[in-house]
Amino acid sequence: MCAVGIQSGSVPEGYCPRRLLNSNVRPMEELILMTLNETVNESICASQKEANKYTYPIFISDVKKKPALLASSVVVKIKQKYYLITAAHVLENIVIAGSPFIIGVKGQYVSIEGGFIHSNHEKYDHFDIAYIELSADFTKANDISSLNIGQLNVGNKFPNIRVAFIHGFPNSRNKQFRALLNTMSFRLRAYAYAGIIKNDFSSWKETQKSIALHTCMAYTNKSDGKAPPDPRGISGGGLWIIPDISTPSNIYLDSILIEYHKKHAMTFSTKINQVVDFIMNTNGQKCF
Repeated sequence: MCAVGIQSGSVPEGYCPRRLLNSNVRPMEELILMTLNETVNESICASQKEANKYTYPIFISDVKKKPALLASSVVVKIKQKYYLITAAHVLENIVIAGSPFIIGVKGQYVSIEGGFIHSNHEKYDHFDIAYIELSADFTKANDISSLNIGQLNVGNKFPNIRVAFIHGFPNSRNKQFRALLNTMSFRLRAYAYAGIIKNDFSSWKETQKSIALHTCMAYTNKSDGKAPPDPRGISGGGLWIIPDISTPSNIYLDSILIEYHKKHAMTFSTKINQVVDFIMNTNGQKCF
């Protein structure tokens, strides 16, 4: 379910459900709530279709050399250069496993070769960003779409926006035996989980995060009281904002998802303006 208010929920690609309203609500209030819920649901569904264009699943090869879904990524275009961005801990897992870096593009596996640049692994990494520059020829040959810098929330263009959604390929909703058809192709669905941005979060210090560096989004129970799905697999995907629900395809990438804190029922994402600065300051270096 798509959600607003305190709840969070999910919408699979190509599916737009309706929320079940509380039976105790009076008829007129129910009608108003139904209209609001349907409007928001339709908006999130339309927004997800736009986010789908720039979000790619990441796979890791196991000992049997069969790709397994690991995480998500976003491709952006900055100053005529293309960058694939994900969380640094995703890259670290791939390197430790000795796996090639593989993304999925329109049902096919595509290997990414070359050196990634990533944030520090010497201690716990609260920035947690990795990226690689992709050539224009590579993106064209593999039909990879990129998000223009005008669609990045650089400079905090929308400080008062509170409704957002994280988007990517959760493992819990993409069972391996169903999703991975064979060694040459796959079938996955992207999902969106909506929530409220919590600038008034009271435990920044405890979580070792900061409002200057991170966007904090509530990830609480759905409207039916059930816990939201495990967001594992969405790491490296985007947290998106919709400035105006009347134009739902006009979305902005606010940040890159790096962590889920179950204790606080919050997700943390590294702000895209910080990511862009990191790319501009480090491009040309190679880590692994």
